[in-house]
Amino acid sequence: MVGSIGIALSGLVAQTRRLDASASNVANVRSTGAVPTTDGIADGKPAAYQPLAVAQTDANPGTRADFTPITPAYLQEYAPDDGAANGDGMVATPNVDLATERVNQMAANRAYGANIAIVRTQDEMLTSLLDSKV
Repeated sequence: MVGSIGIALSGLVAQTRRLDASASNVANVRSTGAVPTTDGIADGKPAAYQPLAVAQTDANPGTRADFTPITPAYLQEYAPDDGAANGDGMVATPNVDLATERVNQMAANRAYGANIAIVRTQDEMLTSLLDSKV
């Protein structure tokens, strides 16, 4: 019975990481950087923010969440006045879709709530077991 708490706690950690990645993506959605050249170098200018996703895998028992980069990492945008703009006036902006991020946040919230419910139920069951008179 106690193993279910460990599994639920791993789920809580996974959803926390999921929210961390989403919050970072949303906070950096309007940041810009230099468009990398064909060899990946950004001509000494700062690179664009690398958006993150979370990949959950089975970690018997429980789950494990790891940050993974979103590919493609950036989209090009015309901003000739930006300090990171190349000769064509293009900058790199993070490939972040705000609608997808909101859906990820709502899904993480629901999954977090489900894992909390498991911990509460387990606690009630243990309390009932310990309080019962034989």
